[in-house]
Amino acid sequence: MKHRGIVGLVLLVGGGVAMGALALGSVPLPGGFWNSLVTPGIGRDILFDIRLPRILLAGAVGALLSAAGCALQGLLRNPLADPYLLGVSGGAALGSAIGLLIGLSQPPAAMAGAFLALAAVLMLSRGGGAPSATLMILAGAALHAFTSSILIFILSQARREESAGILFWLLGSLESPTYGRLIPLLSLAVMVLGGLLALAPALNLLSLGEEPARALGLSTSKFRWAAVLLCAGATGLAVTLNGVIPFVGLVVPHTARLLVGFDNRAALPTSAFLGAALVIGADALGRSILAPQEIPVGVVTALVGAPFFLLLLRRERRKLG
Repeated sequence: MKHRGIVGLVLLVGGGVAMGALALGSVPLPGGFWNSLVTPGIGRDILFDIRLPRILLAGAVGALLSAAGCALQGLLRNPLADPYLLGVSGGAALGSAIGLLIGLSQPPAAMAGAFLALAAVLMLSRGGGAPSATLMILAGAALHAFTSSILIFILSQARREESAGILFWLLGSLESPTYGRLIPLLSLAVMVLGGLLALAPALNLLSLGEEPARALGLSTSKFRWAAVLLCAGATGLAVTLNGVIPFVGLVVPHTARLLVGFDNRAALPTSAFLGAALVIGADALGRSILAPQEIPVGVVTALVGAPFFLLLLRRERRKLG
């Protein structure tokens, strides 16, 4: 692959961000970072039992959302496609909250909510043919408003301490899970990411157009359903792990394509690595700026992503004349 150097550089930057996130925190490390890293004691416990699991969780969430956004943009041939803007994250959050209320496991409930939301957006945005980009964004906004209103109702019925916890989760907040809980979730995330990366060759065929892709042997309808399931699964799992984090699936794939071009075999893994670095860095900033208080990581990514979205809208308007 001709972009190995750039992918290697992205990995190097991601490793640097992870090391920086390990060093930053609301509690100072006794004896400093390097001493805590090599000497058994409280500092080492903070690094390996509290900060490292949180960094791994943030990396998984960022990689899932970015890869899902990259795959959705290729699948729908819409540069504005993003799990948050299309209402898929809202559907996953609602599914997860309902699962919590009725005693279901959260990951499957969130994945089901994400799939139903994405299927609804695709059906609502069809104007007698392929989904329209404008209708897709409008349908996503309407769905997001609908799911948000139900979530607000659920919050209003919960006890004060429960509603505060749910609200913090919805804003995109990370916690430090135990390794016993983290390892199964990371294993599931790796499987979903593997499935998304495997979509790359078919997404390249689909970028040629529907008819050429069929002529080259791609069963487009089966592929679309498989891709929708994987994107919904990735979004649902990310929301279960961390709540709703906006714009990661929009900003990161565009940045990745600027670096490695439009070949999805390079853009998808680069998006995953960049997304992991972005969420790890945003979380480190969120827990350090106002320490000991924390700013939810979703607030930090929204501050970056909203101006980027407006720039994209401006560019698309210029294309339309």
